[in-house]
Amino acid sequence: MDDDPRLARFVADRREDLRRASADFATLVALTQRKGWDLSAAYKPVVMKRDLANASGLSESAKRTLIRKAFDDLVDRRELEGRPLPLDYVIKRATSIDWSLLDLFYRCCGFRHFIEMFDAAQRDQDPDEGPVCNLGLLSQYLSRFMDQRVPIITGALLEDDLFLKVFFGSYLYALFKRGESEYEDAEDPFPKGRIPFLTIHQAKGLQFPVVVLGNLRKDDKGPQPVEELVRPLLPLDREGEPLDRLAKFDIMRMYYVSLSRAQNLLVLASFRGRGQRTNSEFQALLDSGITSIAEFDVSAMPVARSAPDAGPRSYSYTADFLAYKRCPRQYLIFRKFDFAPSRFQTMLFGTLVHRTLDDLHQFLIARRETA
Repeated sequence: MDDDPRLARFVADRREDLRRASADFATLVALTQRKGWDLSAAYKPVVMKRDLANASGLSESAKRTLIRKAFDDLVDRRELEGRPLPLDYVIKRATSIDWSLLDLFYRCCGFRHFIEMFDAAQRDQDPDEGPVCNLGLLSQYLSRFMDQRVPIITGALLEDDLFLKVFFGSYLYALFKRGESEYEDAEDPFPKGRIPFLTIHQAKGLQFPVVVLGNLRKDDKGPQPVEELVRPLLPLDREGEPLDRLAKFDIMRMYYVSLSRAQNLLVLASFRGRGQRTNSEFQALLDSGITSIAEFDVSAMPVARSAPDAGPRSYSYTADFLAYKRCPRQYLIFRKFDFAPSRFQTMLFGTLVHRTLDDLHQFLIARRETA
């Protein structure tokens, strides 16, 4: 915000929206208390509408909501259905913010600091997808919060910092305690331009231009108890690894996986000092005179070959081709990085219509070919 006056002004305007909603809520609640109205009782426009709309200090946006014809139609319709709106709902409706958390998130993404993140992900040379992946996670967290906790911000939620307590003190704290902070994509597991930190088991089946094996020590603590329990129950003629060497073989297999992940360069960490120990097999390798980091000529290393982008397993003419043609960046956001849309119902309906038309199109083509 210090480097972008437009962003600072935008944040100040949104703070003013929140302050105004909170003040409007306090004004209307104070009016109901003076009038002796029960907030849980049914809203009576003939009795209450004029007083609420003319409350001293009420903002113009709250007044417009209370006198809007569409709102009057909603009140009348609910009255005819035998489900009148409670006064509490009317006050919350009049003091609600006209943007949601996801609306705010996407508006913020339109400022320079965040635009640079999307630009970095779309670079032809050395793209950096890490920041955009983090933004995608944030959008999903915000969407889940809106679905489960607070879909609309109202003046009531701003009283006594209730929203801050629910969002920061409860929801985000729960995500932090659960350790939900990893970007995951089964088809493209690691963002370009980022260094993945994995266990050896997680790296199984994967390959990387450069691999750093950070731990060359794994103690042999003997076979696992389950192996000792099962071994007497196995057929006598079944050949298998000796029980007393089973743990040693497991360690060898684990390190074989780690040593075979590198495509161009494998770096082994050689720790020295008190309390540090390396498995004897690795110690013999380190003592054999292999090249150290200080002696290594980086220019002699082969150039890493970038894997092609992993696109969707199936493409749709409307959801993929037309979406990309309309806006490549929007396609990047919603299809590649799985950002949660702000107006999900509208987007879902549009996608449903497009896919239905695409199905009809394919059906007609099939009929024409078989005719």
